[in-house]
Amino acid sequence: MRLPEHLELLLTDEPVLDVYAYGPWRVPDGLFEQVSARIDALAADPRAAGLTTDEHKLLTLPAPLVLAETFGILAYLPGGGAIKAGSWSQLPERLLGRHLVNPAQLNSRMTRWDAPGGRWRPPVDWLIEVADRELAIDLARDALVALEGIAPLDERRAALLRLYADPPDCDVNLPKLELREHWSARADDETIALLPELLGPVGYLEWVVQGLLAAFEHLNAAAPVEESVTTHLARLLLQGSMEHVPAEMVVALGEDRYGALRERFAAERRGFKAARWQEHTQAWLARALVEGAADACRAWLDMAMRFVATVQGLPGDPWFPRTEWIPVRQFQTDLRRIFGPRRRVVNALGDTLRQVPRATPATADGASGEPQAPPIGARLVEQPEIVAALRETVAAGGTVRLLLAGPDSTGKRDAAQELGRALSLGRDPLWLTGNLFVGQRLSDAVARLHADARDSVGDRLMIIDGLDAVITDPGNGEVFAAELNRVLAIHPDLHLVALCGAAGDERIREVDPALPQQFRIAHSRPFTAEGHAELFRRAVEAAGGRVTRQAAGAAGELLALTPPVQTLRNARLARHLADQVMPRVLTRDGEPVVRKQDLPLTLDTGQTIGNPLADLTALTGLDTVKKEIALLVAGTQAARLRRDAGLKVAPPTRHMVFTGNPGTGKTMVARLLGRIYKRLGVLSSGHLVEASRAHLVGEYIGQTAPRTRRLVERALGGVLFIDEAYTLSQSALKGDYGYEAIAELVKLMEDHREDLVVVVAGYEREMKEFLAANPGLDSRFPKQIHFDDYTDPELIQVFEYLADDSGFALADGTRDRLGRMLRGTPRGSSFGNGRLMRNLLDVATARQSERIASHPSPSRRSLVTLLPEDLPPVLDKPEELLGHYL
Repeated sequence: MRLPEHLELLLTDEPVLDVYAYGPWRVPDGLFEQVSARIDALAADPRAAGLTTDEHKLLTLPAPLVLAETFGILAYLPGGGAIKAGSWSQLPERLLGRHLVNPAQLNSRMTRWDAPGGRWRPPVDWLIEVADRELAIDLARDALVALEGIAPLDERRAALLRLYADPPDCDVNLPKLELREHWSARADDETIALLPELLGPVGYLEWVVQGLLAAFEHLNAAAPVEESVTTHLARLLLQGSMEHVPAEMVVALGEDRYGALRERFAAERRGFKAARWQEHTQAWLARALVEGAADACRAWLDMAMRFVATVQGLPGDPWFPRTEWIPVRQFQTDLRRIFGPRRRVVNALGDTLRQVPRATPATADGASGEPQAPPIGARLVEQPEIVAALRETVAAGGTVRLLLAGPDSTGKRDAAQELGRALSLGRDPLWLTGNLFVGQRLSDAVARLHADARDSVGDRLMIIDGLDAVITDPGNGEVFAAELNRVLAIHPDLHLVALCGAAGDERIREVDPALPQQFRIAHSRPFTAEGHAELFRRAVEAAGGRVTRQAAGAAGELLALTPPVQTLRNARLARHLADQVMPRVLTRDGEPVVRKQDLPLTLDTGQTIGNPLADLTALTGLDTVKKEIALLVAGTQAARLRRDAGLKVAPPTRHMVFTGNPGTGKTMVARLLGRIYKRLGVLSSGHLVEASRAHLVGEYIGQTAPRTRRLVERALGGVLFIDEAYTLSQSALKGDYGYEAIAELVKLMEDHREDLVVVVAGYEREMKEFLAANPGLDSRFPKQIHFDDYTDPELIQVFEYLADDSGFALADGTRDRLGRMLRGTPRGSSFGNGRLMRNLLDVATARQSERIASHPSPSRRSLVTLLPEDLPPVLDKPEELLGHYL
């Protein structure tokens, strides 16, 4: 399986410009520098002198009109809404970089892309401001000449130049839109074929729809989907956030299909989720990729993006698409992931197992035959119950009904894969994750279950990973359990393996006592130190190394004592330790052997190295907060002393509320608090999980509680920091899912109080209303800490610290000017505090870069010095400081 030869550039790290309508093109060395020099020469042309504008938002002001015109041409030449991708696709930054007021950082990833608009109107756009219109047209033509040599743009550029060479017979001083009509009418069919935007918005829409439908039909032939053309168009409109079907679509489709599209749009709009559409579309394109339809995929993506840009721009021209979910980056990532070169290493496990003596059947003359494969389950570590279940299941024959329950990353998925291979069914196993069913509409979840079961009967093992999460879903779990019972009854030949978390079979039994009786149940268990040692040995051998017996034993003991963090637990801990150790071992001469001294004393999975109390003390300001945290630390230490003395100690509730304006250090202190409690032994890992309303609240019924539970599970052992928590209770709607999230959170906070700290944060008044939203909330948060705004001297100190951390020093006078700016800046609930200082530093460093770039050979000191004039000039209008830099 290979990618078409003309697309193989996309698998390299070469400088590539990939205009989808043209194809990937290797940028010749030095070409962009030559083009940039020609553009600069045109801007310096005496004819262009003094022709500037103060209206351009992206160019340094005053901006030469010829540069503004060139900027527009660069956006237009790829095509209206067309996809421009590749590692060198940032044409404005690479060709006009030194003229941009705030150029984006150059991104050389091959998966980068954008879809520029098509608003440039021949013969002139920005140059329309020039009094001498004939001069303006000459300069616009010269701008096109300066862009010569960029192959993906040259065909359209040449078509425009031909149009310039044969202009319409009209008054050159007509308004811009009238000029456009005359020039578009003058274009011949060959030019229109290359520049279809000249047909106008409606004509261009018709051209785009023709290409889109052709690409869809071609792609559907390679990777069929159960979706009509009308449904396909309706969903594309919905994913582009359209509120209705544009009337202009009647031109592209005809009256009958237009009417059908309106009806389909209304039906699809109910319950449409753009993210789900994007996920399904990505999977569709990936299937088409492996079927050899890469060019069709790219054609469909290009036309789909143009379609969105065009309908969003109506009644005007296509413009940069807004809120689009077309999976361009995902497709480009999948292309490199599937076809790109991969490093391959020999799995040492194969050689190791070949050294194990195997029973071989005797031949007629007494000689041994071919060695037999190891028995099923031999690769699992310390899971005797699951191994026994696998072997008995295979030996018994018949229909497989097996439920494996146990902690995450203890070998359940490996066991299911081994069973799939041992059964030797006609097709590979069908893996279904619980997320495909949890929180979905009941009808959709049930329909999918029945469809997948029918497809798998007899010749395919169906695996449901996370069945306990599905069955315990408060929305649809009980009904889904009944449907699963029905599926197992009507399909006696359905092979099914269900994977659950620890005690997952018990949770299922609480919802539906009959369902677990349909399965043979086996449990996995956490690893002992010996099991961890074996897992570490395998991880090291897979990386090309070897472990001494003493090192393996020490690693096992270390891993057994290491608390898990989020998904980093059990077998994943061994791989994590091997990833830390092996880079050093592989750099040594000789055989890569891991010895005991190569292992760290502790495995810090929560990234809590260092002294958090010292880090807290070093923070600027926050004196009140530091005192409150010191009291918490003292209370924890005193409780430990009482417990060591044999006294009774009531476990305290450590959840707390942080109030204050933005940028006052709430998140930073929460992160340090987790590290402090880890150091004191209160929390097992001390990591921080940041969240907001979107992380807890679902989009429809039944989704919120599972989402909240998953978030809390990620935070176990550390701190869950919920910013702007008051948004959970601000809705006036009685059925708002925020209240469901609060109720679930209250329960989970109590269930996990021994190894979880929840910190809710927000404005002081709004947080008081939040605590009153649920009767159990206020008592769960006994500690409230207020974060005051920084004073002006503290803000200056923060600015200086951030500058020093970025490698900059402040010149004399810079602090004074910053102080004058702050004294005139209004303070309110939206004042950014430390965040404002960071944003001001970003602006100051950008202005400093512009200043030193104008000097041919700046000194080393000037490269790292911020002068007073590098600060933004807003002293005369201090209220603008908030609007521009927050």
